Amino acid sequence: MTLGLFPLNLVLFPEVRLPLHIFEPRYKTLINECLERGSEFGINLVDDGRLHPVGCSAIVVDVLERHPDGRMDVVVEGLRRYKLIDLISTDAPYNVGEVEEYYDDSSGCDQALLEEVLANYNRIVTMVYGLAAQTLSIDDLTATPSFDMAPKAGLTPMQRQMLLEVQDENTRLVLLREHYKDVMPAVAKADAIQRVIRNDGYLRPEAE
Repeated sequence: MTLGLFPLNLVLFPEVRLPLHIFEPRYKTLINECLERGSEFGINLVDDGRLHPVGCSAIVVDVLERHPDGRMDVVVEGLRRYKLIDLISTDAPYNVGEVEEYYDDSSGCDQALLEEVLANYNRIVTMVYGLAAQTLSIDDLTATPSFDMAPKAGLTPMQRQMLLEVQDENTRLVLLREHYKDVMPAVAKADAIQRVIRNDGYLRPEAE
């Protein structure tokens, strides 16, 4: 399988939506071709000049705005993971890669582990976003719940890439659980500081 490639300093996960601003001429060409054909393209992380081979294919699900100079604001949705085998020579102004699909080695996940990670996820997003928090329930999750929770987990691009490359759902959930343990104290401290500011420097007893 071949895909037109859109290297970025970000990681897209399957079944997750992401807004993109398209401004480079070669990628305007790529996105316009994908829109005309209803085809997909590939997003690979570029970090310190390195193109990581495991990426996620994407399709444009909405065009928010077309600017007079050809720039576009679009929303894309991740479809499936792949591994870049090689770059191939074409007449296209963008890179085209030969890719193969990248699957998990096992299916399913431990229910108790999933519920623990989900509870911590909901706790963190509630602390960060307050009333605007978009919490998740078990029924909201796809077959790969780690990817559903990863976008708002506070992961660095390299941590997201590591998660994308892991081929076992339980292992990904364990990585998220350990990450939440690391960041929870900092998030809680920041939340406490914000409450101090909102209360003119005094913490109410029930908030301590």
